[in-house]
Amino acid sequence: MADAGVLTVLKEWYSDKPLEPVLWRASPVLRDMAKNRVGGKSYNFVANYGVGGGAAGDATAAASQAAAGTSKSVQFAVTHGQLFSIFAVSAKEIYESEMVRGAFLPIPVIKFYDGTAAFRRLFATALYGMGYGEVGNAVVATTSVGSQTVDFADKYLVLKLDIGSVFRVTNGATPGSALRTSVNTVTAIDGTKVTFTATAIETWAATDWVVNEGCRTSGGLPLLPVGLTAWLPTIADRTGSTWTSYIGTSFYGVDRSVFPQRLAGQYIKRNVGANEKYVDTIVRAVEEVRNAGGDPKWLIVNPTDYRTIIGEVNAQTTYFQQTDMGKAKGKSSEFVRGLSDMKYMFGTSWVDKVYDDPFCPRFTAYIIDEETIEFVMLSNGNTPVQDGISSNNPGIQPVNGVSTPDMKGNTYSFIFDDYVTIQPATLASDGPAVQVILQLFGNFALRAPGRNAVVSFVS
Repeated sequence: MADAGVLTVLKEWYSDKPLEPVLWRASPVLRDMAKNRVGGKSYNFVANYGVGGGAAGDATAAASQAAAGTSKSVQFAVTHGQLFSIFAVSAKEIYESEMVRGAFLPIPVIKFYDGTAAFRRLFATALYGMGYGEVGNAVVATTSVGSQTVDFADKYLVLKLDIGSVFRVTNGATPGSALRTSVNTVTAIDGTKVTFTATAIETWAATDWVVNEGCRTSGGLPLLPVGLTAWLPTIADRTGSTWTSYIGTSFYGVDRSVFPQRLAGQYIKRNVGANEKYVDTIVRAVEEVRNAGGDPKWLIVNPTDYRTIIGEVNAQTTYFQQTDMGKAKGKSSEFVRGLSDMKYMFGTSWVDKVYDDPFCPRFTAYIIDEETIEFVMLSNGNTPVQDGISSNNPGIQPVNGVSTPDMKGNTYSFIFDDYVTIQPATLASDGPAVQVILQLFGNFALRAPGRNAVVSFVS
């Protein structure tokens, strides 16, 4: 037993390994998407969705039809969304952490990394949303004032929340429905179970939506960039009065109800009753995009649905075993299960980029013509999402991998690096501080919606 009198001479041994992040991976689709700088109050483009009826075997009939008009075109006027990630750093925190013997990393570096990660998470959430910061569908539950825990059952819904996140729940079946009263602050997350503090009693329906707080105007309009859920909607399985009302509402100046397949994309629903395989539904979607004039290049799918697809493909694959191939074989007891890559072919069309994006909603997939999708931006939306990971590879950016502006000795910065603003923060009891704002102004644009498809794997 050690002599208690000498224990005080022992030091603590600190690891020389870097500070490790334990966050979810970022969206590979958001990272790879084309990003183009624009100006003005909106980004306008025209889509030609019909040629009219001015063609017939009888010239007089063709002329009569042509008199009613031939070319059918609409102009989308895409206004800019916005997104902010904000944190504060005090002078004392800078002094305390600027030397290696004082901290594992300087506090400004850690806070800038966390602020960037929060920025990326909400940006990726917006990619698969309608601009309201929607996290996913709620579950049937009755909440009370104070702390409680709800199991949302979907880990990919929980992925879009974090400790300290504030969310609301809609009182309706679309993300734009009116909000319920309670403001809910997340205090703990355990798998799919979220503990939060609620400010009001509520009863949620399974068709309600969980949305991030602060993502709509006081008039109920979306503030975030508007993503794929709006460009390629699946509201109410595209049937019934809810769908009719939604698709008939002007979308960036366009009434898409006149031809939803061309102006709101192809919708392919898996035949659940016939037990259609996911992989076969995807091939049908590739067919539809090809028929619609698209060049399908991307398949975007949730990782769990990706695993289902791998299981289907493995079950349909014939294997053979190399029992004695000498130098040609690898390890004598080697066995590999799964797939390292997959492609989908229909005719001469190849979907050769498959993304298992954790931000893509469960039971939903997208077939994208890569040339038709972009993020148009007033500010720099490229630098903050570049995390050093290429394509669909795994991994996460190291904490010291972010480029952090020097916050000591420099003047305040307005639009530094084209997306960061540093300004004075409110004076606190332990001295002055700066407020750091990561800002984004822009929007997603799908210039030819009909040359893309959304897939629903459930009824």
